[in-house]
This record gives sequence, structure tokens and C-alpha cells, in this order.
Amino acid sequence: MVVDITERKNAEASISRLSSQLLGSQEAERRRVSRALHDVTGSGLAAIIANLALLRKTSQKPDKKARRALAESLKLAKQCSQQIRTVSYLLHPPLLDELGLVSALRWYAEGFAERSRVHVSLDLPPELGRLRPDVEASLFAIVQESLTNVHLHSGSPTAHIRMTLAENELTLEVMDDGKGLSAKTRKASGSQVGKFREGVGIAGMRERMSQLGGRLEIISGKKGTTVKAVLSRYPTDKA
Repeated sequence: MVVDITERKNAEASISRLSSQLLGSQEAERRRVSRALHDVTGSGLAAIIANLALLRKTSQKPDKKARRALAESLKLAKQCSQQIRTVSYLLHPPLLDELGLVSALRWYAEGFAERSRVHVSLDLPPELGRLRPDVEASLFAIVQESLTNVHLHSGSPTAHIRMTLAENELTLEVMDDGKGLSAKTRKASGSQVGKFREGVGIAGMRERMSQLGGRLEIISGKKGTTVKAVLSRYPTDKA
């Protein structure tokens, strides 16, 4: 019996191309919105803060109500400025474009630790150099998603980011010491390695690695969870 699967293969190829285009469009939109927030909205708020500070300094004996309103306005403007800066950097940190993946990961891990109270340690190769922009963006997004899961779901007080190079293979791991999956779920899976239910975030990570020709592995047990992204023949920015 011969079954023609050409149509199915063509459909799978079309879906793969569409997924790649969608991821590319999403990343371009994140970069665009990030720059707009930083360059336009952020600059506008900075000007407002400067004007409010000048007004408070030069006002001729304003009454108590006016002084309170001016102080509150200045405080709110500064808070909004900081929030916009944070959102802008989380969408697409400028360091990723300017200095590369290693510097961006160090910056992000430091800010994440301050916000979440999860201690983050890093083991990153200084000789990595620059990778292709889409590779750097995808690996950074995987770290973001993994650390978010650590903070929201694992209950782990620590997380560890490790990147290793072996010949032409790059491996990125995000590990925690959290609760992992329940024993019941691990038993139901038929092995000691628990399998995550594919949420939107995890599915997105898998798709990113697939588009780069790599793979994503998620291992969860009683001693925590490891998210591992592996790229063979990882492409540099000169590839």
C-alpha cells in the first residue's frame, strides 16, 4: 500500500514558514514598541519632570494645596517614567543590540533578582561573542520565560543560568531548586522525567528553537526543573 503524503508535507512546511514569519514579526514589533516607548514617550516624560522640577523651584510662594499637587505630580511623573523604562527594556533591551546576549542576560538577571527576590547566579562563556540577532533574541526570550516560570510556579529561592560551548554546539540551561512536578504527574508520565503541559510560553520556546534548527528539553523532578535549549552549529552574526 502506497500513501501519498506530499500534500501533508507541503502543509507542514507552510505552517513552519508561517510560524517563523509570525515570530519574526513579533520580535520586530517588540523592538519597534520598545524604541517608541524609550525614545518618544520616555523623552516626553523626562521633559515634563524637568518642567515640574523647575516650576517647584521658581514658584513664588505657592499655597499649601498647590505645593502638594505639584509634589504629587512630580512623583507620579517619575514613577511613570520608571515603569515605561522597565517595560521598554523587557520588550527588547537595548543592551541586546548594543553589547550582545551575555551583557543583556547579566542585566536582566540582576533586575529580575531585585524584583522577585529570587537569587540568580550565572555561568556564561566570556568568549561567546556576538550571535545572529534572531538567535540572541530567541535565547534571551527563553531565559525571560523560564525565570518568569521560576518566580510564579516553582517556589524556588534560587535560579541558575548556564551557557556552555562544545565544538559547534551551544547549550543554554535555566535551572531551579523548586518543587517541580508532583510525584503523581511523574508516575503518570511513565518515567522519572516529568513532562510539562504545553502552555503558550513553553510552546513558544519550542517553536523558537525549532525555527533555529535546535531543540528544547524540559526536565522536572523532585529536585527542581531544568529548561535546556540546544543549538548545533550555532550561527554567529557573520554566518
